[in-house]
Amino acid sequence: MEGVTRNVRTYNHFCLMARALERVGDRWSLLVIRDLVTGAKRFTDLMDRLGGITPKTLSQRLRELEVAGIVTADREPGRREVWYSLTPAGADLGPVIDALNWWGLRHAWRRPQPGEPLHAEHLLRSAIQAIDLATDDHEPARWHFRLDGRDYLVESDGHQWSLTAKAPPTPTWADVTITATTASLATFVFAPSDLDIDITGETEPVQRFRQLISTLATVVHPV
Repeated sequence: MEGVTRNVRTYNHFCLMARALERVGDRWSLLVIRDLVTGAKRFTDLMDRLGGITPKTLSQRLRELEVAGIVTADREPGRREVWYSLTPAGADLGPVIDALNWWGLRHAWRRPQPGEPLHAEHLLRSAIQAIDLATDDHEPARWHFRLDGRDYLVESDGHQWSLTAKAPPTPTWADVTITATTASLATFVFAPSDLDIDITGETEPVQRFRQLISTLATVVHPV
C-alpha cells in the first residue's frame, strides 16, 4: 500500500486528539469504521451501508485506513472478493464510535427524512445502545432480527449488549425472533404496532423485548 497519497488536514501541533483526527477525521472514515465494528465486510457490504458514498471515495478511504493500520484487507489468492476488517488499533475505536452515537441520540437525533437511507444495522445499534445505557436490565437475552432478508443477532450476557451481522448458529439460538423490514421496525420502535412485523418466542421473553426495544424512543432528544 505504499505510494497512497492522502489529502489530509494536518494540524501541525502537539495534541493527541489532533493526531487521531489526522488519521480518522476525513469524511466517511469514522462511518467506515462504524460499519466494520460489527464484523468483517466486503466492499459491496460497505457500499450498502454507506448511503451516498461513491465507489471511488470508499476505495480511497479503505486504502488510507489500511495504510494507517486501522483496517486490514483479506485478499485471498484466487478469490474475487476482498474482506475488510478492523485491526486491533481499529477495534480500539469501538468505544469512540459508541460515544459519538450516544451523543447523537441525546443531542442530534431526528426522524429519518423521506428518501433518506436507513440501514437496519444502524437502527439496531442505536436501539441496543439505548437499552445498554438507559435501563437497569441485567438479564441475558438473545434476539434474532431478520430484516430486509438479512440476519442480525443482538445478545446480552447480563452485563453488556452486542450486535453482530450474521445468522444464528443454531435454529434454537434466539429467545425472540423478529422478522420485518427496517422501516416497519423503525415504526415499531417509536410507535409500537404489530403491523408488518412478526415477533415469535415464549411469552415472557417477547414481553421483555417489547418493553426494552422501546427504550430508544425515551432517550432521544429531537432537534
